[in-house]
Amino acid sequence: MWDSRSYGNDQGGFFNSPSQFASPSEKQDKPARRVQNIVPVTVRQILESREDGLKIGSMDVHMFTLVALVRHVEVSSTKVTYLLDDGTGGITGVFWLESTDREEQQVIPSVVENMYCRVYASLRTSQGKKHIFVFRIMNLDNLNDLTRHILEVMYSSLKIQKIKTSEITMNSHANSNISLASSFMATSASNQPSGFSPQQNLVYSTISKCGRDIGAHRDEVIKALEGKMSAREVMNVVDFLSNEGHIYTTIDDDHFRCTDN
Repeated sequence: MWDSRSYGNDQGGFFNSPSQFASPSEKQDKPARRVQNIVPVTVRQILESREDGLKIGSMDVHMFTLVALVRHVEVSSTKVTYLLDDGTGGITGVFWLESTDREEQQVIPSVVENMYCRVYASLRTSQGKKHIFVFRIMNLDNLNDLTRHILEVMYSSLKIQKIKTSEITMNSHANSNISLASSFMATSASNQPSGFSPQQNLVYSTISKCGRDIGAHRDEVIKALEGKMSAREVMNVVDFLSNEGHIYTTIDDDHFRCTDN
């Protein structure tokens, strides 16, 4: 199942073509599309995906997590390019360095070559070649996480197949009377990503404190922040955090969890 071939030599030319990957700021504005889920995948699944996007079984995957070995790192003034290899294939990942504050330079992730890392990303295609748009990349603290990721990939595929063949009703979750406050867990402020506005910090902190596996329902977040933010402001921030990869939906479009939880 796990091929030990190195893919570094086959795709080294990717780094010699800086115009191959278009910066998000160079693209035309499009309506924001909320991230639906985070699914553990392998590079092979990404490379074998069709032109209409990545699918695992019957599920459209807009955002995924990947554990791979960093074969090569190239840093430029606007982006960091990684060549990632997980044993099933090799793929290029691009992390854009676009800080909203001109006086504060964005910190380059401390990921080095020949180390395993975890990546949160989405699929992109440029000039017929697939690469990944990296939202977040971090060193793997424990190699047991590599084994766990492999198991999660297999489990998620089986789970998606089960969902397809059975009718799952989520009305009980939507009508749950469990309050958000009763399920909160203490969360260290140091785990919050930097650079958030006060409103973004409020929403992110509220969602991150929810201890349920299904995450926090949007109505619970709105109620928890009542008097501090309007419902419209809360949902605007939720859309921003979702599209930036800081949170993701779980059982439906109204339940959210933080990617760091």
